[in-house]
Amino acid sequence: MEIRPFAQVDIPTIVTNFANADWPKPISTFQTYWQEQAEGVRQVWIAHLGQQFAGYVTLSWKSNYKSFYDQGIPEIMDLNVLPSFRKHGVGSRLLDTAEAMAVTKTNRVGLGVGLYPGYSSAQRVYVQHGYIPDGRGITYNYQSITPSNNVPLDDDLVLWFIKQLS
Repeated sequence: MEIRPFAQVDIPTIVTNFANADWPKPISTFQTYWQEQAEGVRQVWIAHLGQQFAGYVTLSWKSNYKSFYDQGIPEIMDLNVLPSFRKHGVGSRLLDTAEAMAVTKTNRVGLGVGLYPGYSSAQRVYVQHGYIPDGRGITYNYQSITPSNNVPLDDDLVLWFIKQLS
């Protein structure tokens, strides 16, 4: 397995492979990631298993989640592994790579994870890797949710986790 920094030439490969897996991702997302990486506000890595693209992860130095932002906690975001490459350690290696970069600047890193069953594998992986809930409950679109609030159960309903780094 090879993990390497994201390059602009990777954009078509990423978009095509996710589209072929019936998991379309807009090209604009990766153009933005490329720009943010060039500006130093985000770092992105891609994984290959053999010669095939398998997934990617990003590390944002300034989280959109207010609690992380206020505490200077970088956020691991958008860790995605193509379904055909799951159960091969790709997600764990990408996570390890992002954590190794985060520890060069801070002793904590955070991430958010969705709450519906499509996120069940990610939820387990994060706990196995030492992430614990930040204790602030869930958010919808980065905003705290209060009791009796009705929000959609979608990708924007998130529980936040923090990991203490060595």
